[in-house]
Amino acid sequence: MKKLKFLTYGMMALMLVFAVACDGDDGATGPAGTAGTNGTNGTNGTDGNANVTVISVPNGDVSWTSGSYLGTTTNTFSITDTAVNQDIIDHGTVLGYMLLFGNWYALPFEWQNNTGSLDQHILFNYALDTIVMHAYQTNGVLNPGATEYRFMLITDNTVGKTNTNALSQLEAAGVDVNNYEDVMDYYGLEY
Repeated sequence: MKKLKFLTYGMMALMLVFAVACDGDDGATGPAGTAGTNGTNGTNGTDGNANVTVISVPNGDVSWTSGSYLGTTTNTFSITDTAVNQDIIDHGTVLGYMLLFGNWYALPFEWQNNTGSLDQHILFNYALDTIVMHAYQTNGVLNPGATEYRFMLITDNTVGKTNTNALSQLEAAGVDVNNYEDVMDYYGLEY
């Protein structure tokens, strides 16, 4: 029992010594050390394109709802994205594409069924912060079978100087804006 009391008091005294030893005034700041050597530079990354934003929407993420386009009943799907900004509206353009049976097609996309009795349409429009897709056919709404939809939001920081827009610049450069691969190649983007 005496041993336990001695150990208890000894531990308390030791803790008190450490607690008091930590207090005190700070000493003077020591001299500055020598500068280290510079590290090696990293490898350059691939160039991006600040003028293009791509919004990709897999078909599984599309929930069509009932809507209308110019008085026609349609299936409608809205995408909210702040990348559709005032600069895009004033100076840029939005190009839409859909992946159908392994091929990219420009929007608007219109076709007839085999007999020519049914016209089918998929198109889009855009406004500030929003892209709206519409799908309809001659006899009502259309449930498209596209695998994916992509929208390219394109602007150019030189359009204010040249008084043109991004679409005019693409056409002047000979880019077929209806060809998904041509546009992607022009901007150096991966498919």
